[in-house]
Amino acid sequence: MIVHEKNKQAQLEPELYRLLGNVVDLYNKSSDLAADLVEKMARKILTNHNELDEFIMAMGSYFFTYKNGGAHLQPTVQKMNKSFNYYYEDSEPYLKPLNDFIGAWDKRLKMTGDAMRFTAKSEKITDW
Repeated sequence: MIVHEKNKQAQLEPELYRLLGNVVDLYNKSSDLAADLVEKMARKILTNHNELDEFIMAMGSYFFTYKNGGAHLQPTVQKMNKSFNYYYEDSEPYLKPLNDFIGAWDKRLKMTGDAMRFTAKSEKITDW
């Protein structure tokens, strides 16, 4: 009986590894597609708002830089309500689609952990 159980387990292991490989492949494809969409949305924002220079995302955060230097455009701002509880709002209305997408998927796909930076028309840099 013990030998039979071991044979059964040995037969299942290759199938489990194949399924695990499929799950990893799907996760990686999803992550790549999400990164492509973030890039597309950020480039559209850069193109439509000439005062912005560059989109930077890395180490769990993302922001835009201005052409004239100075402070960065943070995607959200922290505010306090009348009950002294903090909440976040989009810093600019045109950032809402990007913020909503990253907010919905970042915990699952860890997009903001993948480094990328670019201007509206430059190549995407992922290693700096």
